[in-house]
Amino acid sequence: MATTRNQLSYGAQGNEVTELQKLLNQNGYSLSEDGVFGTKTQEAVRDYQQKNSLSVDGIVGANTWGTLTGASTSQKNTSTTAAADTGFKYDAYQESDAVKQAQAMLQQQMSQKPGQYQSAWQNQLNDAINKIMNREKFSYDLNGDALYQQYKDQYVTQGKMAMMDTMGQAAQLTGGYGNSYAQGVGQQAYQGYLQQLNDKIPELYQLALSKYQMEGDDLYDQYALLGAQEQQDYGRYRDTVSQYNAELERLQNQYNAERDYDYGRWSDGRDFGYGQYIDDRNYQYQTGRDQVADAQWQKEFDEAVRQFNFANKIGEFAQKDAGPKAGPGGGPKVDPGVLESMYQTMYDLEQAFAKIEEKPKTSTPKTTGGRSNTRFEHVLY
Repeated sequence: MATTRNQLSYGAQGNEVTELQKLLNQNGYSLSEDGVFGTKTQEAVRDYQQKNSLSVDGIVGANTWGTLTGASTSQKNTSTTAAADTGFKYDAYQESDAVKQAQAMLQQQMSQKPGQYQSAWQNQLNDAINKIMNREKFSYDLNGDALYQQYKDQYVTQGKMAMMDTMGQAAQLTGGYGNSYAQGVGQQAYQGYLQQLNDKIPELYQLALSKYQMEGDDLYDQYALLGAQEQQDYGRYRDTVSQYNAELERLQNQYNAERDYDYGRWSDGRDFGYGQYIDDRNYQYQTGRDQVADAQWQKEFDEAVRQFNFANKIGEFAQKDAGPKAGPGGGPKVDPGVLESMYQTMYDLEQAFAKIEEKPKTSTPKTTGGRSNTRFEHVLY
């Protein structure tokens, strides 16, 4: 079953355009097989149509598809064929200014086709996601905690001072002399401050953990903010593409309608002119045939008159040749052979006149006995 293909023209897009471009490339053209019926594809179609004696209109219809694919098509260009067979001449289709203007607007719109989407945020998004995915797990290092070091310095200093004060007070109780009791009491005071420092460690751990979690939340918030900006920009891009496609479709329909109307007017004029040409040709042919028929009729009529006059002369000769000899009825006596020849001649004349008058005779003339009932009887009687 033959494949049905759509008519393609400038501005069309899709798989059928790609197939068209492949077929044209197989015929010696160098087109990008991108599925877009642009200026280069249209020029190639026109050139192919001209080289293959097709209607040069840049539109790929049944005839152009058929020639490209080698398939036969029942829809022929009647006017083009008639022109080749009969000599009928007509001007090739030329696009009107309105069609050219519509095509120019369509080309301008096609030249403004949005390019591929380019993200302004993708690098930052990638950086944010990398920070989230590659972030180290939480760990707490006292020696690396600056706040802990501040507390440590503070409590150690305070502990030493408390130890010195306690030892001094204990020495006064013993007359100002140091002893092991004073040392022990001072050491206890110092250790009390160190214990206060250790009590700060859980608090500092929790502070570090909270800080780690807040930093993680900040990374997620940053990624979400960048994603929102990305979605907003991509939405604007899609809106631009949609507007472009809608305007492209409008201009494509406008161009097709203008061209169909313009080509239809040209085609109607061509067909009307061809019809007039055929009518004139048929009239001239019939007139010529009538003149030939009239001349033939006149020729046949003149020949019949000539034969009629010749027959009269034969009759007169036969009467003279009979002399005074009387026949059975008292009239002149005619030789039977001469009579037979005369009857045959008169029969031939009768048939000739019948043909001229379109009244053919079918009876056979009598050769003996009786009288032939023809228009030539007066020749003998």
